[in-house]
Amino acid sequence: MDICKKCKCSHERECYEYLWDQDEDDHKEHSKKPCKDHHKDKETCVEEILHEILLAQRKACDDDHCKHSYKGYEKERKRKKNTIPFILYCGNCKPFKASGVTTVSSHSKQKKFVCISSFIFKIIDLDDKCVTLELLIIKSDQKCENNEPKTPCNQIDGKKVDDLVKTGIFINVDLSCLCAITCLPAVCL
Repeated sequence: MDICKKCKCSHERECYEYLWDQDEDDHKEHSKKPCKDHHKDKETCVEEILHEILLAQRKACDDDHCKHSYKGYEKERKRKKNTIPFILYCGNCKPFKASGVTTVSSHSKQKKFVCISSFIFKIIDLDDKCVTLELLIIKSDQKCENNEPKTPCNQIDGKKVDDLVKTGIFINVDLSCLCAITCLPAVCL
């Protein structure tokens, strides 16, 4: 029988109910705070959400590493969702689109520059004023030249969730430029 380390109970249901009660109590206390304290130590709700996404991604990576540290189990394991992709919006309420450059090898084995634009991001790091993001794209869009997305919906509509990939392109964004965020379903990258 497994024992929950957080609440020392032997039944998963009891553990879940205990944690739910704790969260509910925490929320009641949080709601009593003055409006200026509502976002804890974060300046904006976007910063607070980005912070929570970063923590969740780090936890997923830590859990995945601990559970699968021996080789025999690696073949059996399922791919764990370790990334929460999202779309950001600027102060003018327009979706935030970023571009960056990477290199690819061509048929002649020579590296060429490729410019990539995206509305979809993964958080890499967060500090007081800036967030470091990685541009994410859809695999099929990589193959098409001049396939620059015009809108977030244009970039993801009808595309397979599993086709979302990292680009290796990172940007730093001033948090004061952002006013909204839309999270997409978690994926494994």
